Amino acid sequence: MIIYYKQIKRLLNLFQTGGFPKIKIIRALLVVIVLNLMFGCFFYLAEHKVQPDLTFADAIWWGIVTMTTVGYGDFYAQTVWGRFVISYACMLIGIGLIGYVIGFFAEFFLDVISKTKRGLMKILEENHLLICNYPGENKVIEVVQEIRSIPEYKKSPIILITENLDEMPDSLKAIKLQFVHGNPMNEDVLHKANILKCAGVFILANQASKPDPDERSFAVGTIIELIESEHGVPIKTIVEVEHQKNLKLIKRSSVNSMISNDGVTSRLLAHEFNYPGIYDIIQQLLDSDEGSQFHIQPTRLVGQRVVDIQMEIIKHPTRMQVVGIIKNGRKILNPSKEQKIDAGDRLILLADHISDFKEIENALLNR
Repeated sequence: MIIYYKQIKRLLNLFQTGGFPKIKIIRALLVVIVLNLMFGCFFYLAEHKVQPDLTFADAIWWGIVTMTTVGYGDFYAQTVWGRFVISYACMLIGIGLIGYVIGFFAEFFLDVISKTKRGLMKILEENHLLICNYPGENKVIEVVQEIRSIPEYKKSPIILITENLDEMPDSLKAIKLQFVHGNPMNEDVLHKANILKCAGVFILANQASKPDPDERSFAVGTIIELIESEHGVPIKTIVEVEHQKNLKLIKRSSVNSMISNDGVTSRLLAHEFNYPGIYDIIQQLLDSDEGSQFHIQPTRLVGQRVVDIQMEIIKHPTRMQVVGIIKNGRKILNPSKEQKIDAGDRLILLADHISDFKEIENALLNR
């Protein structure tokens, strides 16, 4: 029932936002109803004497069945007037009018499909994810696959916003990506993607863009933060930074977080040369489908020492380690065992299932 409700709601929203000419179709439907009643009345007047069991409701039923050319045959004209005047006129007028209405709906839906392919439709989804910019087909597919490997976002709708595509490629359709055509630096385009009801935004570095990709990302991030401030709606935003030197620039846009590949490859090459296998370890840590991953977890363990938390984790059957603490925005990796947790601190944990931490937390709190 929930699935049917969502489909009906989506269809109604489509009529509201898809440029559906309501007045035109309402007039056509009213004409159909009036003609149905009129032909039903004439049929009843012409036939009720020779068909004593015929009711007015039966005549109305005959009218709609005849107009739509269904022709069940449960009621039919037996008089000359009923056959050659009323039935004849009902069929001719009905076929034309019903055909017009059906054709009208068909034309509307074909237009919606065409606009959807070209990214011209307003997004009606909620709790969806937005990807701004199009650095290339393979990069977008890779990002979408990584997002969907996270259980929380496995079924979340994902919408791509770019002016670099005229129509969605088949490879992106295959991963069920939706599309909004336009420049993400345009506020109207962001609202078209229903940004106020999204779960988050990924701003990718578009190497081929003008201006500089980081300047473009800064502009998009700033506009999103202004929308967030104006409407009082938190919008989680992460930015891919092309050049590490521009991290300060992007930080000024007040986005939630950012990452940069600049320099990372060089460091990995050196570490992999010195300690072969380092790259595989990092890959596994970033893989949501295999092994343990890093988690940043708020905690109620105020006043507890890191060593106390570690000892409780050792007793628990789950695989988990305290890797660090985030204190006043500063990230402290491998903290001192005597380090105490203050209010607002967050733990950096390496774990298979972060949900197990609640049991450990409760055990320490209940002592």
